[in-house]
Amino acid sequence: MEIGSEFWIDDNTLVEHNSEMPSWLRRFGDVVLTSSGRGALSLILDHVKPRVKSVLLPSYICQSVILPFEKAGYELNFYDVDKYLKPVDIELIKNSNVGIFLHMGYFGFSTNEILSDLISSLKSESVITIEDVTHTLFSKQNRPIESDFIIGSIRKWFGIPSGGFLASDKITKLELIDANVDFINIRRSSLHQKFEYINSGNKCIKSTYLSGFNRAEHILDEDIRPYKIDHESEVIIMNLDDKELQSYRQRNYKFLLKHLRDVGGIEVLSSDIENDVTPMFFPIYVKSNRDELRSRLIEKEIYCPVHWPIPKQVNGHLDITTKYIYNSILSIPCDQRYQIEDMRRIINEIVSFFEE
Repeated sequence: MEIGSEFWIDDNTLVEHNSEMPSWLRRFGDVVLTSSGRGALSLILDHVKPRVKSVLLPSYICQSVILPFEKAGYELNFYDVDKYLKPVDIELIKNSNVGIFLHMGYFGFSTNEILSDLISSLKSESVITIEDVTHTLFSKQNRPIESDFIIGSIRKWFGIPSGGFLASDKITKLELIDANVDFINIRRSSLHQKFEYINSGNKCIKSTYLSGFNRAEHILDEDIRPYKIDHESEVIIMNLDDKELQSYRQRNYKFLLKHLRDVGGIEVLSSDIENDVTPMFFPIYVKSNRDELRSRLIEKEIYCPVHWPIPKQVNGHLDITTKYIYNSILSIPCDQRYQIEDMRRIINEIVSFFEE
């Protein structure tokens, strides 16, 4: 069976038991479910009036986070992170004359926890603060002090047609658009087709669902307005076994760490993992030949994403360290779909590659 790539929807688990917001979302406060994380961000930008129409973002970031600000006409500014994905030059951030400051932790770790005092200072200067918790959604460690808004993309963690959220007490009148039918239908069909492929091994299905996922992403790139979540996704979210998700990811991460931490040719970002951390992936730096390693793994049906391609908006704003991150990082799947034998398969292929 292939490892990685898009999730799927297990047709046998679509049973509605709960209808209340789950605790792993309630902990962020009053939550509104949206179709996507970028839709949640657009919802914020539709309602706030910052003192200056400019934003300060981490230079290591996905273009999908930049896009809502760019489309809303914001001036884009960036701050750097170090090799361990922690913000650097706090004084530069503090003295930046911006209207909105966005921060995030990466891959399940609270790499932004050092910003606690800074965020308090920015808020006192009427800077609007936003935390993107997409990568730390299921981690339990203390986050920085409450930002004005919390957003996240839920669909990055398991198979749902749509799913993002906004948590805040700053917006009282919400104007969500009815679910984007085209986007939802294409995603739903592709998720069910992948379930069929995983269970049947029928490779004729694969090109169909991959094309569908690509078309859905194109729709989302073109239309980032704040849509409502669809009913099927809401049911899956309400009934998710988050404890199982956390347990599997932690177990798989620890196994990868044990067997990859001393492999020559790569560098593991974290030397340990606490019990309150739920990893999104197992990120490594590949010291050379990252694309060759990635291609080799693809040949073995192991699909490791790169987080992220360098956004065009960030080019010209990168220091040496951030360039190294973009050009060297590789995300190893360790999610709840997989068993220890799947992790062992990944390890064997990586070790074999560097022993040649």
